[in-house]
Amino acid sequence: MTVEIKEVNSCKRDLEVELPQTELDQEIKELSREYARKAKVPGFRPGKVPLSVIQQRYGKEIRQEATQNVIERSWKQAIEEHRLQPLAQPAIKDIDSKPDSPLRFTLSFEVVPDLEVKDYKEVPLTQAQARVTDEKVDQAVETYREQQAQFTPLDEGEAADGHILTVTADGEFDNGREPIHQEDITLVLGHPQTHEEFTKNLLGVKQGETRTFEVEYPQDYHQKQFAGNKVRWTVLAKEIKEKQLAELNDDFAKDIGYESLEAFREKVRKDLITQANQNAEKEAREALLKSILQRHTVDVPDCMVQDEVESYVNRMAARLAMQGVDIQKASIDWKKVVDEERPRAEESVRRSILLNAVARQENIEISDEEINSELQKVAEGTNKSAAALRAQLEKEGRLEGFKQHLRENKAFDFIYRNAKITLE
Repeated sequence: MTVEIKEVNSCKRDLEVELPQTELDQEIKELSREYARKAKVPGFRPGKVPLSVIQQRYGKEIRQEATQNVIERSWKQAIEEHRLQPLAQPAIKDIDSKPDSPLRFTLSFEVVPDLEVKDYKEVPLTQAQARVTDEKVDQAVETYREQQAQFTPLDEGEAADGHILTVTADGEFDNGREPIHQEDITLVLGHPQTHEEFTKNLLGVKQGETRTFEVEYPQDYHQKQFAGNKVRWTVLAKEIKEKQLAELNDDFAKDIGYESLEAFREKVRKDLITQANQNAEKEAREALLKSILQRHTVDVPDCMVQDEVESYVNRMAARLAMQGVDIQKASIDWKKVVDEERPRAEESVRRSILLNAVARQENIEISDEEINSELQKVAEGTNKSAAALRAQLEKEGRLEGFKQHLRENKAFDFIYRNAKITLE
């Protein structure tokens, strides 16, 4: 077997393979004998059909099958001998299988491009220093206070901005479409998610009162069943609740587990500083990796990009299915989804290739202990053990991908730790 490797580009390889005629002839002979043992030919007893008759009757099929068998064996051998690592099943093309001639064919496949990363240590980097003002602390405390609010029924009085209404709503379309009936809908008067016409027409309503009004929805309204339609609503206010906020004092702090309001504020400040530092580091790390990528040309194999896009589409479909959306009936332009996702997928693959190159250059590897430790963290958010998660990854053939992800993160950490960081 002779093999010539041709570099189509940094990601694509063509292997032009030539096999001696004798190898294909031997395969044809063996297959002919197998056909002779099994073939049922009139005038001959089973297993006694002459090879000449077999060749006359099944010669074309035997040659095709023999060619496929020889190619299947030889391409794997060629890949192994030349220590190549195709990213996907090679495409076999340009098959030349003529009698009394060598068998020739071409293997076409993609590989991870060779990349030598330069100047990835001591990269100048500016990182924001966390600063938390009293105003931000006040906002965070007020947000927490809002979360702890109590909602009490308003048996008497009228609904006002901020009140929570539980209503039954019946809608009649002016175009004759089938009416709709909605039970126990919750809305907050004045809230951005409540249609302004509902707020306008339900202000001042009392519990048990019914109001009727019309709403004209714009063509681009987010709920397609209403977009471009006029609907006459009949709304019954079943329950009205008002929000009651606790007074900000030491008693409030003690109720949520702190010695005083000042102690609570201090905890809030520390949490904000921690969050700000984490955000600043994340932004700095992204800027660092982006600056290194900009200085390198990193070609991306199409099959890796396709895998990334398919993974995104599958996750999206799974999320929609969990929300009760019938994927088969939903009017989703999947081609548009794929086209819009492709640039992000290309960037993700580009990052992966660069980080793996750094890991190779720095001899960064992932131990079994590191895999188990990370799986333990993942397991804490599930009802499975780390061992069960590992077994699942192994069964699904995803453990190596998980390991590679950890290796990339470790390489990213290495780059960040070796950067020249200036806090500002």
